Amino acid sequence: MKLVIINLITLIRIIGTIILIPLYLKYGGLVVGSIVLLCYITDIIDGFLARFYHASTFFGALFDGFADKTFTLMNFILLYLITPYALIPIVLEILIFLILLYKYKNKYNVKSNILGKIKVWFLAISSVLIYYLSSSNLLGDKLYLIILIPTIILEVLTLISYIKEVLVKKEKREIKKDIVINLEKNTWHNFKNIWLNPEFYESHKDDANLVQILRIKKKSNDK
Repeated sequence: MKLVIINLITLIRIIGTIILIPLYLKYGGLVVGSIVLLCYITDIIDGFLARFYHASTFFGALFDGFADKTFTLMNFILLYLITPYALIPIVLEILIFLILLYKYKNKYNVKSNILGKIKVWFLAISSVLIYYLSSSNLLGDKLYLIILIPTIILEVLTLISYIKEVLVKKEKREIKKDIVINLEKNTWHNFKNIWLNPEFYESHKDDANLVQILRIKKKSNDK
């Protein structure tokens, strides 16, 4: 039940992704700013509950990451419709995503560092301010740029920190030899014990990526 509640909270960001632009076109920046704030708050709540109840799973982590990325993408698209300066953080976010993808494929730890976490909240604050202020026709793009500058700076610093981690080969993960799970022909059994199992997540969250873990385990079973 706890897993269901946590994932339903995450689902709010998916719903927010779908309704963001229609709501802005119909009700304007005040409503959308409040929705954006709510969605970013859910990112705190679901993570806190997952850690508090020891209910983190690979499915939850994947679903949370997907919700974050899709909501951020839609948020940026809407910001770009308001001000072209939003293109700057969009490009930086794409570069950050590509670096994280490279780190994942090459067995580096892909957890957000402190700069990445701070950056998200500056983005949330900047977004809400821009939406609230967009209801006034007296404001120009330069004010929006000023609001976005702290976010842009943090995105640059985050990007540099991730690149540095790769260059110095920091926190590269290894695959544990004692992978304690049996892959069966029963698809639901495998899904439940790999993707929905908090114990499996806690045991292997810092290992090399899950695809590599399962590939090695499958080869071991085939033998």
